[in-house]
Amino acid sequence: MSEDNAENLFFEADQLIEENKIIEAKEVLRDLLNEYPDYGRAHNHLGWLYSVKFNNHPKAKNHLELAIKFASNHQGVYTNYAYLLIEMNLFDEMLVFGKKAIDNNIADKGTIYNKMGQAYELKGELMNAFKQYKLSVKSAINNQFIDEVYASVNRVKSKMSILQKLKLIND
Repeated sequence: MSEDNAENLFFEADQLIEENKIIEAKEVLRDLLNEYPDYGRAHNHLGWLYSVKFNNHPKAKNHLELAIKFASNHQGVYTNYAYLLIEMNLFDEMLVFGKKAIDNNIADKGTIYNKMGQAYELKGELMNAFKQYKLSVKSAINNQFIDEVYASVNRVKSKMSILQKLKLIND
């Protein structure tokens, strides 16, 4: 299989996903990865399918980790992996991953900070969650996303004690 053929298969799978032909897309991606096991974007798509469409988080995690390994310059991989880690309740892993993703300057920082905020919030670390959500807002450019993050900021503030809220005012 040539590299052009690999690209063609990838775009065929992408189109099948767009048409909601999920089973067919999965098969095309699996065929592609049988020939090109290091085709990172195919791993990303397959990871997303396993996560969102098939609810098979272990397979999704495996493919997204391979996508990060083989397509480390592909921004979408980091977003998909961050969503998956929160979905799997792997909050500490999300925080470690988030720090690395922010440092690589490829990942969407707004999304990563938001997911780190969620990880902290779900761990009950509200002050840290608040800080991450504020960083998310600073890194975001989409108004709808900013509104969603502000809703998270307000939710976290509503969970805080009076002393925590006072500390926010003094910081």
